[in-house]
Amino acid sequence: MNSQKGTSLTELLLVVVVVGVIIVLMANLPNAVGLITKSYHLSLVREIVAKQIEDKRTISFVNLVNGTSAIADSRFSLLPAGVGTVVVEDCSVQICTNGESLKKITVTVSWKESNKVQTASLDTFIGEGGINQ
Repeated sequence: MNSQKGTSLTELLLVVVVVGVIIVLMANLPNAVGLITKSYHLSLVREIVAKQIEDKRTISFVNLVNGTSAIADSRFSLLPAGVGTVVVEDCSVQICTNGESLKKITVTVSWKESNKVQTASLDTFIGEGGINQ
């Protein structure tokens, strides 16, 4: 019987492919972790903004007072340097050309992501006799 020692070309090729795949995965890991964190922050911001709009829609139209208020939400502790504001103002004449009874609600949330300030803002209108009125 002929016993062979050493490795075959197929085994070497398989090892090179496996090592290459591991190197590619390791190189992309930091980027993937960053994308997961960014996605988590955006999801959290969407939840905060949606909750603020829902809260404003539960208030009757006559009780919506113009002004700016800070958002107090415990989830801001999960956002790096997270802050937010809600602005209530009368509908501008460019939009409400027929004198409709509308209030413009602007919810803005800011946080830091990779040493850059990120901002998400959403506008909606609440009208007399509209949703939940």
